[in-house]
Amino acid sequence: MDVASISHAIQSIGFLTYIRESGYTYPVIMATHLSCIAVFGGLILTTDLRLLGLAFTDISVTDFVRGTRIWKRIGFVIMVTMGLLLATSEMDKYYANPYFLMKVSLIVLVLVHALYFRPRVYNNTAAIDSAPQIPGVAKAAAVTSLVLWIGIASCGRWIAYWEPPRPKAPPIPHTAAIDIHAPGFAQSPAMWIK
Repeated sequence: MDVASISHAIQSIGFLTYIRESGYTYPVIMATHLSCIAVFGGLILTTDLRLLGLAFTDISVTDFVRGTRIWKRIGFVIMVTMGLLLATSEMDKYYANPYFLMKVSLIVLVLVHALYFRPRVYNNTAAIDSAPQIPGVAKAAAVTSLVLWIGIASCGRWIAYWEPPRPKAPPIPHTAAIDIHAPGFAQSPAMWIK
């Protein structure tokens, strides 16, 4: 079985077909996905700016991270769930889309980011608050996070604008020239248009 067959089989699952063909369900799922991106993305952005010391410096890193954590988790779960429904309902369109593949790759890198920086930064905020200046590891976490999430959001938008390459038209076989002066061929251009 090739990737195209697997993708088609996935999108042919009953409820995914319903989502794709529904005049209301697909737009509601898309709107929910985009709304959660806005909320989740805003919380990620503000957390990263706080870790960089560029915004919300009157709030401790511990309070800021703790205060936004539950909303980030809720937004992330809803965003990913809606994204999976959208992607799997149109797998024929997405499986070869380079921007979709880049987006998925960046999401995998976000998981690597979380595994690496969670114990060092996000679960170690008291050490960041007690440091005389924001540690380099916290800044690295913030910059990496910004790059990854901006990349994910950008690829998500570019997915809609990518068109697969069109197959080349077969060459026109060489034919003998038509003699317009041959007997039986209409001599008057007016007779060519019927």
